[in-house]
Amino acid sequence: MTNTNVLPPSKRPALLWGLVCLVMAAALLILLPQSRLNSSVLAMLPKQVMGDIPPALNDGFMQRLDRQLVWLVSPGKEANPRVAQEWLTLLQKSAALGDVKGPMDAASQQSWGAFFWQHRNGLIDPDTRARLQNGGEAQAQWILSQLYSAFSGVSGKELQNDPLMLMRGSQLAMAKNGQRLRLMDGWLVTQDPQGNYWYLLHGELAGSSFDMQQTHQLITTLNTLEKDLKTRYPQAQLLSRGTVFYSDYASQQAKQDISTLGVATLLGVILLIVAVFRSLRPLLLCVISIGIGALAGTVATLLIFGELHLMTLVMSMSVIGISADYTLYYLTERMVHGNDVSPWQSLAKVRNALLLALLTTVAAYLIMMLAPFPGIRQMAIFAAIGLSASCLTVLFWHPWLCRGLPVRPVPAMALMLRWLAAWRRNKKLSRGLSVALALFSLAGMSMLRVDDDISQLQALPQHILAQEKAITALTGQSVDQKWFVVYGDSPQQTLRRLEKFTTSLEKAKKDGLISKYRTIPLNSLARQEEDLHLLTTAAPTVTKALQNAGLTTVTPDLNAMPVKVDEWLASPASEGWRLLWLTLENGASGVLVPVEGVKNSAALQEISSYYPCGIAWVDRKNTFDELFALYRYVLTGLLLVALAVIACGAVARLGWRKGFISLVPSVLSLGCGLAVLAISGQAVNLFSLLALVLVLGIGINYTLFFSNPRGTPLTSLLAITLAMLTTLLTLGMLVFSATQAISSFGIVLVSGIFTAFLLSPLAMPDKKRTKK
Repeated sequence: MTNTNVLPPSKRPALLWGLVCLVMAAALLILLPQSRLNSSVLAMLPKQVMGDIPPALNDGFMQRLDRQLVWLVSPGKEANPRVAQEWLTLLQKSAALGDVKGPMDAASQQSWGAFFWQHRNGLIDPDTRARLQNGGEAQAQWILSQLYSAFSGVSGKELQNDPLMLMRGSQLAMAKNGQRLRLMDGWLVTQDPQGNYWYLLHGELAGSSFDMQQTHQLITTLNTLEKDLKTRYPQAQLLSRGTVFYSDYASQQAKQDISTLGVATLLGVILLIVAVFRSLRPLLLCVISIGIGALAGTVATLLIFGELHLMTLVMSMSVIGISADYTLYYLTERMVHGNDVSPWQSLAKVRNALLLALLTTVAAYLIMMLAPFPGIRQMAIFAAIGLSASCLTVLFWHPWLCRGLPVRPVPAMALMLRWLAAWRRNKKLSRGLSVALALFSLAGMSMLRVDDDISQLQALPQHILAQEKAITALTGQSVDQKWFVVYGDSPQQTLRRLEKFTTSLEKAKKDGLISKYRTIPLNSLARQEEDLHLLTTAAPTVTKALQNAGLTTVTPDLNAMPVKVDEWLASPASEGWRLLWLTLENGASGVLVPVEGVKNSAALQEISSYYPCGIAWVDRKNTFDELFALYRYVLTGLLLVALAVIACGAVARLGWRKGFISLVPSVLSLGCGLAVLAISGQAVNLFSLLALVLVLGIGINYTLFFSNPRGTPLTSLLAITLAMLTTLLTLGMLVFSATQAISSFGIVLVSGIFTAFLLSPLAMPDKKRTKK
């Protein structure tokens, strides 16, 4: 038996919506080739994390650091550079990287020495400066100690060319600042406690480390090269470090989530719809509304952000189930009452409930725009626009497309009628279930713990973490991204600020706030002039002391030997330091000052605040953790405000008693979501709160459908059951994600929405309608 069809007066709305869809399809074809799929873990994070640093400097430093790769190659307990040279050759032949550096060849070493020799009066180190400030006697005694030391190796030529030993002083200071690496045969080398030698190599990506396809291709190439190396040298060991390794792992993990969880989701929804409606047309209608929703969401995201983040695609799988709800609610109404009313009369019955449900869900997603994470903002836009387009498709097209849809008996009708009757007649069920869930919520929430650790954003692979820790232990160069940034409008202003700030760094080290800091071995032109004056003043005393010791041919060169930033950066002398300096096209410059052994991040932040401008403390992880906590508080407040608004709306629409009763499912769905999260052993964080926002936005749809005065409880129950099952099929897949943040997101959503479904009959009208 088929439904009756009464044509509406105009096809114009449907045609206009079709035109809009064509425009969106054309926009997608234009935008897609210009856009990219971003797999960057860092791109998900807030950008405003480096204090008052100019954004261009911030971005420049971050992009440069993200392109870096480091390797340590070990031949074993014998110091033999052949293995490291082989790895360098393999990397260079592969052309996988923009730049790879290994040993400093003879020509580079000669250029390096020549630069220091030619600018020795301008590259005076802090220790030499301190000796000169005490008069020439201290410097003279130091020179004599170097001459008479059996291990210093001072040659007659060195003494003749540089009698004040300024070049030796600066090189010793750099060696002390260079941590655990030493120069052997042109290579930077370190040793582990077992006596194995490790040779350092450094590489840089040619482009972005977050182009998913290029990144995976690079990692695949590096893995192949490592196998080739170990085939030739079975005893060789290789350690790797770089952001690109984490990005590739994250992108492949997300890709796996999409392929496995996404396929399972779609198959589940397809089987459910076909089983209930016993027809392929409802499935086609669901695909149309979901497809147009995905089209609109993608276009809006690309227009606003210019790219799609991989995490957006993973988390937007949840939108599939929600967008299908609108089609299912309308089709359920048609399946039950298709013999009695036309498609447009059915639409009139459900239109207000659909629009109200859309409004609450979109509002829930748009609240996510307050989160400081680009990936979550993308998902919010994708979902809000996509769900709106799906709902409009149902309103404009489905009355036309469902004509002739067979009317079927309601599946499990007897069971659903008994369930509805139990809710109406058995107060023990309605009250008992509510009380039981309330007690469960309180018991579970008493076990809650809070954890704002940003590392939950990504399932960190242990094998990559282990290599990173090993490299840190061997080189002493940590990657925990704790540093000061000194910046200014020009290179010289930046250097002057750095020199002034060094006194604060020394005090922090003396007070035990840090164990070590690294500053670039370069002086401002003003400091170089001061140093030259110190040299000129101290030289006679030094010369006299050395002559008294029997060194008669002491004639120091006291001419100015200025070093400018550009010259230093272009020379081999800046090798290993260039990453710490950045100059923009407008001359604005910045320099990083990495620190180690941080005991109190807040105290270092306070030190930077002593300076009115030009100094900023950066502890990226701590800053992100604080942002997590801040936005968790913000979302908690917004949830309470949303509950208050929903309560006011329910009371205004249904009266005091029924209004507050209809609020019970919303409140308990939030409580049960948190309780299940606590019982599962996971902590509350920003993502848990974001999930609660969706639980509120989606779960309230069920009470809205039940409280629809133009609908019937049986139709509402069938529609809500289908909506709940499709939502669980989609959101439930997130529970199985390997990323803890997404998994906890899914746990809260699934448990909260299932609770909202269980309690939704509380919103049924007091009197039964005559129609089923």
